[in-house]
Amino acid sequence: MPPPDAPPAWSARRVTGAVVLGVGVAAGAAAVTLLWRLMRSVTAVGGSCADGGPYVSAQPCPDGTGATIGLLFVLVPLFLGGTWWGALRAQAPNPVLLGWPALFLTLGWQFLRDGADPPAGAGDISLGYLICGVVFVLMGAAPLLLLLSAWRGSRRTRRAQAGPPPVVTTFPHLRDHRPSRGSSAPDLPGGDDPRDLTGRLERLAALHASGALTDAEFRAAKAATLGEGAGR
Repeated sequence: MPPPDAPPAWSARRVTGAVVLGVGVAAGAAAVTLLWRLMRSVTAVGGSCADGGPYVSAQPCPDGTGATIGLLFVLVPLFLGGTWWGALRAQAPNPVLLGWPALFLTLGWQFLRDGADPPAGAGDISLGYLICGVVFVLMGAAPLLLLLSAWRGSRRTRRAQAGPPPVVTTFPHLRDHRPSRGSSAPDLPGGDDPRDLTGRLERLAALHASGALTDAEFRAAKAATLGEGAGR
């Protein structure tokens, strides 16, 4: 049987959520890729095109443009719904907010690329494309930096709430002094509760008095324990 503190096995609910989450992320990646390729194909014909309607456009759209737009209408809701629902079911981080930076950074890069190396007949450098590229990169990078800042802040908060880690001093010859399974007593010299500084020092002194710790080991463990207590 697994120990009582072992993490719970993944249930069918979480497995289903993970599968749906993966499908949603794949749909988002496919949508960004198709939109990028659509943008490249339209840029290659001058940056604008039109099909249908009562008038005939001077520049028709590349083949497959309509089908690509229709597929995007399927992939985008699948990405939004799949990632959101799947993350909740799988109890995993929700990547749906990364869709905005991924989209605008990808399109911004394409604008910058076309601005520096425009299609044939459009001149050496296209200032309009470069300006659009800078704007799109800023629209994608700013939310991404905010998300990273919020994530780092939440990590610092969790670490502060958890407190400092317990001092672990390895003494291989103390294996016989560890309590039996199920005992509530600590199994490391000085104990493993960072809040019970006095108890840890008393146990270190007892181990030293019994001869389980040498003078050097006792001084090292005591200094580490006191140092941890001073840093909290």
